[in-house]
Amino acid sequence: MTGELIRLLAGLIVSITALVLLNRFARLHAFFCLLIAAFILGVITGIPFAKIIEAMQAGFGSLLGQIGFVVALGSCLGVLMEKTGAMHVIARKILSTFGERRSLLAMTSLGLLVGIPVFCDSGFIILSRLVPTIATQSGIPATSLSLALSTGLYTTHSLVPPTPGPLAAAVNVGLGEHMGTVILIGLIGSLPVGLTGYFFAKRFGARFTSTVNETYRPSSQTHISAWSAFLPLVAPILLITMATFPKLFGLSGIIAEVLGVIGQPFIALAIGLLLAIPLLRSKDMTWPEWVSAALMDAGIILLITGAGGAFGSVIRQSGLESILKDIFTNYHLTGVVFLCFAFLIAALLKTAQGSTTSSMIITTSLIAPLAVAAGFEGTVDLATLVLAVGSGGMCVSHANDSYFWVVTQFGGITAGDALKNYTRITFFQGLAGLLTSILLFVLW
Repeated sequence: MTGELIRLLAGLIVSITALVLLNRFARLHAFFCLLIAAFILGVITGIPFAKIIEAMQAGFGSLLGQIGFVVALGSCLGVLMEKTGAMHVIARKILSTFGERRSLLAMTSLGLLVGIPVFCDSGFIILSRLVPTIATQSGIPATSLSLALSTGLYTTHSLVPPTPGPLAAAVNVGLGEHMGTVILIGLIGSLPVGLTGYFFAKRFGARFTSTVNETYRPSSQTHISAWSAFLPLVAPILLITMATFPKLFGLSGIIAEVLGVIGQPFIALAIGLLLAIPLLRSKDMTWPEWVSAALMDAGIILLITGAGGAFGSVIRQSGLESILKDIFTNYHLTGVVFLCFAFLIAALLKTAQGSTTSSMIITTSLIAPLAVAAGFEGTVDLATLVLAVGSGGMCVSHANDSYFWVVTQFGGITAGDALKNYTRITFFQGLAGLLTSILLFVLW
């Protein structure tokens, strides 16, 4: 092992350790933790001070330039869906479609659907109020329903754009213009991962009890029809996916151009937001305040994501890319082995510092330059790589993850029970995602 590699590895270990310690013990905000970690890495690896700042600025600006509109519009769409009552209409429709006997599967499906445009934290806070009544009506333990809902939301939040983690990961590996393919692969991967959550929620939920006793009162905003509630949610996903049709089916001309324009993620989400505006009633006079709050939330997410991009840029500037490329070439770390390597890095980062988004950004920043040499050249192959990284970013959610505490507080689950059950489920979900990515890479 050369002295340069030792120094680079030491820089990574020290910077990531500093990131974890500053966040956990100094209670420093993740934005500053990532910036400090990036600076520490640059100093240890011998990058001149001016170059460190330049790399951080470039990484920050580049990532935000590609995902800023999408995160902002997605946040606004999620808030409107929540505040107008559309989310509850969707919940009731799914539950009535599945029936009381399949309420557990309905909760998993609801989580998978809502987790695409809505952050899993917000989604669980909103929908967890359904749990007491459904538990009473169906006879299914409230703990099982909470686990099914939480793991369903967590799945698509980690695997399917436009949530920040998979979105930024896709951009990092060069799939910014192929987001439809990333969504398609993410949705395919979400099925076995979500079913894994369902299976273990059913198995583990009966082992402990919930402290939630309140009864949910349905929203009074029954004027919203099911189709008008679903449309703002489903339309952007369909539009983004349709943007891949010209290449898949050899389309050209005006049809290809139109699909390419309306399938741009921020255009598709803007259309979804416009479709959500008719859900507002005349008495919803505070909706500008809802949007302002949504943009404030999006701003925090973007700052953290941009700081992750700055860290990733310093990693690329450090020279680690060329050293790792030599190692991958000498030891033939390609194909499935590379997928496992990417998964492991993301899982270690997630477990250490708690943020799925940060772990995905840092991991893809590290491995993106090596992807082609490892055999990941096509769009589908790279989307499969994003799926593996997202699966690692799920594995595992525990006490340093904010979502863990959302699940415990709003699900009426003690921290000890959550560690024994919810955390274990996220581990199995991550493995299911990895296995799915391997199958897709081998068979597609």
